[in-house]
Amino acid sequence: MQRIAEELSWVKELLRQHPQGMTITDIATKLKKNKHSVGRYLDILHASGHVDLRTFGMAKVYTLSTRVPLSALLSYTTDLVMVVDDNLRVLQANDPFLALVGLEKDQVIFKEIRYIPAPDPAVISLFEILTEQIRLGHDLDEIELQTDPKRHYHLRVVPTVFEDGTSGITVILEDITSLSRALDEIKKSRQFFEDIISNMSDGILVAEEDASGKDLLFINKRLSEITGYSKEEILQMEPGQLADVKEKKRFGCKFKAMEENPSSIQDISFWALRKDGESRYLNVRMSSNLYGEKRRYYVLISDMTEKRRREEFQDLQWNIMRRVVDQMPHPICCYRSDNSIFLVNKTFCKFFKCNNEDEMSGRNLGEIFTSDLFTEFISNDNDLTDGDVHKRHYVRISGPDGIKRDIPVEKSAVFLGEGREKYIFSIILLECGENIV
Repeated sequence: MQRIAEELSWVKELLRQHPQGMTITDIATKLKKNKHSVGRYLDILHASGHVDLRTFGMAKVYTLSTRVPLSALLSYTTDLVMVVDDNLRVLQANDPFLALVGLEKDQVIFKEIRYIPAPDPAVISLFEILTEQIRLGHDLDEIELQTDPKRHYHLRVVPTVFEDGTSGITVILEDITSLSRALDEIKKSRQFFEDIISNMSDGILVAEEDASGKDLLFINKRLSEITGYSKEEILQMEPGQLADVKEKKRFGCKFKAMEENPSSIQDISFWALRKDGESRYLNVRMSSNLYGEKRRYYVLISDMTEKRRREEFQDLQWNIMRRVVDQMPHPICCYRSDNSIFLVNKTFCKFFKCNNEDEMSGRNLGEIFTSDLFTEFISNDNDLTDGDVHKRHYVRISGPDGIKRDIPVEKSAVFLGEGREKYIFSIILLECGENIV
């Protein structure tokens, strides 16, 4: 045995003198030994980790291993490291591992893993997992340690050969608690935003397109509800296909502007046709960005049909009211509580020799009336409250002939709701057949 140890030392010394490496033939020649014996020595040294083997074609080249003692490595790493033999007895354990176990080194070394008297039941459960994984020789992506707070580790099981040629296992536990918590927060945030997007009243679509075609990255349920088309059908649709025939050209211009101006937001509202033929008024906001050779599209679609119909109804009401007011033979003026004009009719403009009714909007009554008339005209406005919304009073107004007359003025207060603007609707009641010019 001593002779073999000496010859192994000669091989190691020879390789130390030739750091570029040597073949079995080279070593046998230098030591004046047969290649069979040298090959056996090299197998022993390679198995024990003293030499490294590299293959170049048919030639095997051996070099001396550059090794750092395991005990030195254990003191520098922040990972939890434990080395066990084939019988699962602990041979070495670093300080981070001992801190987790909660025991001194002499209470752990040379004890079989399952018999280590850890005070924490969670650590005992961890040892059971380690024992099973060592027997299987498998790593684990994540182990959750049921401490308070919980810790998460990545397990590596590394077969190890010791200097005396015996084998064992190095167990490495990497603390991935921060990473696991960060991934969990990302997962929760993603789920949170997906829930929000899925329950939005607007339809959302995100898609990518390149030379190979389109790929739908995300579409929420609401988009299908608005358009009447399934996700698969939407993917096959061309931009602007929803738009009414009269709106397609306008939509096409917006879509082109979006592609020519990356990151810009293009906004368009138009009448569209659902799959079932029903007309819906949609507002579409869209933008696109280039990602390498791909273009990514972001589309937000809002169903504005009810709002649009209310606006059209209000426009109709306004036009009807305006027409009725313009046909009245008496001067009519509607103004806000700050005396700014909201509406006048043609008769009012003629009577007070002012500009046409459209240009009067926003002007103050004080600009139209003389100071005396203005003061007298608004004198009882404060009396028009919720409980007293209608009043008549007389105002001295000069007619076209220059003669001042006391002319009755009917006023009504119009309230749009608590906390909102109050309007005063006034009618100057001219005598029947009076010439106002």
